[in-house]
Amino acid sequence: MEIKEEGASEEGQHFLPTAQANDPGDCQFTSIQKTPNEPQLEFILACKDLVAPVRDRKLNTLVQISVIHPVEQSLTRYSSTEIVEGTRDPLFLTGVTFPSEYPIYEETKIKLTVY
Repeated sequence: MEIKEEGASEEGQHFLPTAQANDPGDCQFTSIQKTPNEPQLEFILACKDLVAPVRDRKLNTLVQISVIHPVEQSLTRYSSTEIVEGTRDPLFLTGVTFPSEYPIYEETKIKLTVY
């Protein structure tokens, strides 16, 4: 499983190339503005080249997300993705979002378990 980090500036990210973004005939919405209700942490999940435990068996994959808070040091199940059937390279439609009010810190550990 690979985790890719995406940064977002205060002004937002541009989705159209500069030439298209400056053309008034094209779509007017070229960036996302940061709002106070924006999640504190959000990510999507995908796996690549998974191996089935038994040859010629289709994979039914899901990812369970658990959190270990620095003070408590106990594992708490937070959420899970949907089950993706029949592929070695699942892309999960269910992302993981920690809302801005969720108590998450740099020391918080997030455990991803692939089943």
